[in-house]
Amino acid sequence: IYFRGKFAVVKKCIEISSGKLFAAKCIRKRRHCRDCTPDIFHEIAVLEISSNHPHLIDLYKVFETPSEVILILEYAAGGEIFDHCVGVKDHFSEATTRRLLLQILEAVNFLHRNNIVHLDLKAAELATVSMPQNILLTAEGEKGDIKLVDFGLSKL
Repeated sequence: IYFRGKFAVVKKCIEISSGKLFAAKCIRKRRHCRDCTPDIFHEIAVLEISSNHPHLIDLYKVFETPSEVILILEYAAGGEIFDHCVGVKDHFSEATTRRLLLQILEAVNFLHRNNIVHLDLKAAELATVSMPQNILLTAEGEKGDIKLVDFGLSKL
């Protein structure tokens, strides 16, 4: 398991024919005795609108089972930017921090120009320190670029 959230599990997967890595986001259709399928397809619509932006995660395929919808997404090998902020991994230089912040702003600007509000880019409180969430890196270290993820709460 790559990531576990409240409503979904994300697993790293490999396309056998190409060897390419992807992330499979498995979302339960029913939560708290309610059908969440419309919410899931709303997230898919947002992903399709934002699919060509370099700093928004790409959606490749969608599969549906009786109990869940599985989104096959671009794999971001660098993981959560959060890990770089808390010292789990190396910290970024000032120049890299500026570059990554600009990429976040470009992605949010693109969303807003397309009348999409993410609503889940937030700072999590960890021992009174704010940490970013739903912001991934395409590669480890200074060479990674930003990918915004998790459009489940977004509004069109």
